[in-house]
Amino acid sequence: MPSRLISWSALLLIAISLISGFYIIKFLNNQGLNLAIEAPAEVYSGVPFDLKVNFSNDSNSVLDNVRLALSLPEGAAFFGNDAGKTLDNKFLGNVGEGSLIQQSYKVIVFGAADASKQFKATINYSTASLGASFEKSKTLDLNVKSAGVALDLAVPDKLVSGEEFETSVVYRNVSEIDFSDLELKLEYPPSFNFINSSLKPDTGNNIWLLGDLRKNSEGKFTIRGSLIGGEGDAFSFKSNLATRNSGQTYLISENSATTTIASSPLSLSIHLNGDPDYVAKSGDNLNYTLSYVNSSNVPLRDVVVRAQLIGEMFDFVTLPVSGFFRTQDNILIWNSGSAPALAVLAPGSAGTVNFTVKVKDNYPIRRFSDKNFLLKVNGEIESPTIPPSMTASRLLSKVRLETKVSGKVAVDAKVYFRDADSGFLNRGPLPPKAGQATNFTVHWLLKSFASDFSNVEIRSFLGKNVKLVDTPKSNSGGIPFYDSGANEMVWQVGKIQANQGVISSPIEAVFQIEADPSAENVGTYMQLVGETSIKALDDFSGRELTDRDAAITSALPDDITVGQQGGVVQP
Repeated sequence: MPSRLISWSALLLIAISLISGFYIIKFLNNQGLNLAIEAPAEVYSGVPFDLKVNFSNDSNSVLDNVRLALSLPEGAAFFGNDAGKTLDNKFLGNVGEGSLIQQSYKVIVFGAADASKQFKATINYSTASLGASFEKSKTLDLNVKSAGVALDLAVPDKLVSGEEFETSVVYRNVSEIDFSDLELKLEYPPSFNFINSSLKPDTGNNIWLLGDLRKNSEGKFTIRGSLIGGEGDAFSFKSNLATRNSGQTYLISENSATTTIASSPLSLSIHLNGDPDYVAKSGDNLNYTLSYVNSSNVPLRDVVVRAQLIGEMFDFVTLPVSGFFRTQDNILIWNSGSAPALAVLAPGSAGTVNFTVKVKDNYPIRRFSDKNFLLKVNGEIESPTIPPSMTASRLLSKVRLETKVSGKVAVDAKVYFRDADSGFLNRGPLPPKAGQATNFTVHWLLKSFASDFSNVEIRSFLGKNVKLVDTPKSNSGGIPFYDSGANEMVWQVGKIQANQGVISSPIEAVFQIEADPSAENVGTYMQLVGETSIKALDDFSGRELTDRDAAITSALPDDITVGQQGGVVQP
């Protein structure tokens, strides 16, 4: 009994010690240690500022091995250091009772405006009396007011394709410091034609070394150019402004401006087979019509219409045209020589040019990724005549039409008597005999071309006096099942990827049937399965596609072991 009491007493003392130690640690970790981050209320992007971390030890212990870490958010850097450095560690050694330590940092934020950045300071330390390590952290959310250099990029809201216009660039130093080595880089849309600028670029046609910019001062210049595009097309101009300091480059601001192509006095549209939502199929005949209108108040002379055909499924061999076909870039060209109406377009007049081309019968499939084929026609119309209200070197309008080519699904039904590879053993007489049952195996082979498909389903009715035996099987998805009410076999495959059975082996299902010929079948072939049908949703075109395979009789055209009369029902 005394020994048990001693054991319980020892356990109690241990528990008390652990609990006491926990509260001692908690107390020391939260009391008497002050950590604070000091910074301006708000800062400018691209403008260095002072950030201070204050740490005081008001506890009754000496802190050993004190380490201070300052972590910067994304988009901030220690000024003068590589922009990728976002963590600074300092070893402060031992910090005595009542000590106050302040660490100062020069920091810069870049590329962000009207945003908040969170900075985090962490102190790690230990105490000799407790022999344990502790940590204390503090965060500060800092508001980024705006860029130190405000950059305004302005383009017209709308402009006519080919018309010259000006882009305005204005940059202002809104901070309280002077900037040095400013560099501006513009990113133009691909179809932008740079003509000139009031301030000559230093590199190419889109980089300016702006040099120094004192506080409260500004600079401005304009860029002249033109854009080519179709009506309604939107184009963005982008800019970034950076500064170099202490051997490092820091982004100050980014900006963008967007313009939209307005309708042109000389407009063009493309129509295909009279259907704005036409989806092409392999082997289709495509009848394209390019319609043009002169909506200006002046005659337009020497008009030229072009149509570039892009797409692997175009069968260019089938392209009889009234205009000129340039084979090196697949461009059709009509001018006054091939279409006399284009010599002069009177104000308000309209007209058309046409061409017909066929879609290839076969898909150019070499790998699984050969799918989702598109037929593209890029049309343009131009005239050297410029209406008085416009400033352009030529009148030009562009338009494009993209047409999806649907994929294809195919099902091939085959029936065998001698079919050991299927795993089914077929019994019964062959040729079939009236009143005696004979087994056959039915194979459904599924192929997909050029599209992914979903909701794939295959169906076939069984012949009179034919029923399912044994359990069907397949190499993909679910297995066929028998709908007894309709005497129909159904295979709900679900989803299949493009080019199954073209690049790889077909998806296949196999099931065994039993045929019991009657006297009325004698001297003829007995129908085993009816027409096999497949339907599937083309995920690319959004259209439901179908395919069918013919009914199969006991003639067994796919079983080479059965002779010409080997399937005729005998008495």
